[in-house]
Amino acid sequence: MKLTKSLLHTTDAYIKKLNGGGIETVNDFISMYPRDLEDKSQITSIFANANVKEKQSFVAKIELLTSERTRNNKLLIKCVLIDENDSYMELVWFNRKFLLQQYHSGDRVVVYGQPKYEYGKLSMNNAEIEHYKENRQELAPVYSDVNYISGVWIGKKMALLKKYISLLPENIDAKILAKKEFRSFADSVYAIHFPKSKSDWEQAKTELAYRELFTFQKRGIEKKYNLQHGSTHSAHSLRLDADLMKKLIGELPFFLTDKQKIVLFQILKDMENPYPMSRMLQGDVGTGKTVVALLVTIHSILTWREKNPENPIFQVVFMAPTEILARQHFADAQDFLMKYQISSDLLVGSLTAKNKKLTQERLKNGEVEIVFGTHALVQDAVGFQNLGFAIIDEQHRFGVKQREILEKNISQIENSVEKEKNIIPHILNMTATPIPRSLALTLYGDQDISVLDEYPAGRKEIHTKVVQEYQRPEVYKWITESVEQGRQVYWISPLVEESETLDVASATQMFEQLEMIFPQFSVGLIHGKMKAKEKDQIMQDFYDGKIQILSSTSVVEVGVNNPNATIMCIEGSERFGLSQLHQFRGRVGRGEHQSYCYLFTTKEYKTDRLKAMEQTNDGFILANKDLELRGPGEVYGVRQSGLPDLHFADIRDVAMVSEVRADIEESLKGE
Repeated sequence: MKLTKSLLHTTDAYIKKLNGGGIETVNDFISMYPRDLEDKSQITSIFANANVKEKQSFVAKIELLTSERTRNNKLLIKCVLIDENDSYMELVWFNRKFLLQQYHSGDRVVVYGQPKYEYGKLSMNNAEIEHYKENRQELAPVYSDVNYISGVWIGKKMALLKKYISLLPENIDAKILAKKEFRSFADSVYAIHFPKSKSDWEQAKTELAYRELFTFQKRGIEKKYNLQHGSTHSAHSLRLDADLMKKLIGELPFFLTDKQKIVLFQILKDMENPYPMSRMLQGDVGTGKTVVALLVTIHSILTWREKNPENPIFQVVFMAPTEILARQHFADAQDFLMKYQISSDLLVGSLTAKNKKLTQERLKNGEVEIVFGTHALVQDAVGFQNLGFAIIDEQHRFGVKQREILEKNISQIENSVEKEKNIIPHILNMTATPIPRSLALTLYGDQDISVLDEYPAGRKEIHTKVVQEYQRPEVYKWITESVEQGRQVYWISPLVEESETLDVASATQMFEQLEMIFPQFSVGLIHGKMKAKEKDQIMQDFYDGKIQILSSTSVVEVGVNNPNATIMCIEGSERFGLSQLHQFRGRVGRGEHQSYCYLFTTKEYKTDRLKAMEQTNDGFILANKDLELRGPGEVYGVRQSGLPDLHFADIRDVAMVSEVRADIEESLKGE
């Protein structure tokens, strides 16, 4: 129902302001929930009892009410109150002309606000005022202003819409309501606007917080449930061959961590099911996600060959967010794949049209068993003979909507052999961005979650230091010594071009400065505005040691793996979030030499974020700290991540997030 001036007993101007603030219907208005609850039950009639440290209610008589114009023509309303001991308090308001009509000398009133003493006088600015009533409202919900309309006005008008609250539809199953002993949605909303007591209001907040998380999580969990239990889709069921996996692990030139073995088992058990796997693999930088993905790939291809000698081709897609990373994965996997006669290819945007077409034909003919590329390879008309497994690396960079499109495209890829059976591939999403458990459960409700948070034995912690301006010469000297010993350096700047508003060096400026500071070394430059071929060549030169110091924007956050790069310098480090700083730091520490991360800052003090970087290398600890310091909306971006704008729920509340998830899963099983 549309809001009208008759419903709210107001003017067209107010309705226009509400509409401008996104409040167009009765439901919109009712959904403007209060942000706090003020207790006005403690009321005093003695001004001498005033406490300047908190808001209070006073009952007194108006002695004098006057108005005057200020120099800038604002209307100043002054009111002198007198208490029962004949003490005085002065109230001041600006541009509240209506007060002159509603209140007069001799009226007994209740005022609420923060008192203060100035020049020996007690006063209050912009106090709430009302005529004294014996049965006055003692608990007052506090509303935020909307488009220059005061929260006090909104609170008063809410009473006019009481009857519409009862019409709100229920949004949770009756069984869950009974189990939780919750009121109806309408009753909870009524209690939040018109609470009987403080405890009644707190209970309504808890119920509405649960409902917010329920509504948001239900879609993802239902999607996963329908995928697993619906009859429309199926996937290749691949038996876990423990002997084969032991053999594959035993032939690695290093030992797997216990967590890698656990995650391998989780993924392979999923792929035994006749329905598509949907799993998220979270792994901090350097915990070995790619090795896990390749082991699963080789196990899948080899077990399929053994089981289906008449149709031995099982295909895998390995998608990366950037061409640099796709090429690197392709190059790094070659020895491993060739050992088991597994054919592979690369499909990226910079290939010539001829080579692209050739690779596409090989995929459709079944000549390629694993293809590496960017997500563009599933957006083009690429056909497969028998695609059974898709790996999406650094999937958090695609955003929720992009990920859904990506997975939909994967599921609709034409498999020439299995076309009639509606077979869709198992999907493994991977991210090197540690996400706090509560947030992961909320954002990725449509997926099971595996976590890699154990580093390989012998991996050295990266020494991290916040560097203030006066400490630069000392760091430059250390870098000179390190590069002379054969090490390489990343130098990150947050901007591509000069900015008049941000006092931060851009990568281009920094490149020029570094050439002057280190004239004896080869300095390179890379940023997002370069063409893919140009970036690839620079990264190759850096990998080959032709470039010793690489000035870069955040393009280096995902991608390159250079074991010889041991120093990460980050300019304007206070401008990056903790998660991003941790990702930058993870570009070093990949070889045998000790690595270092220098966080340059123009501030005279260390921020909490930078202190945290110095204190730990653990990405999950830092992710929780980032969430605590900045909140989920700022850290992950509400629109980008798909996070809802929550009024009552705290996304960091692991207990409630897990409780809601369990309740939804239980109700789906019951259906």
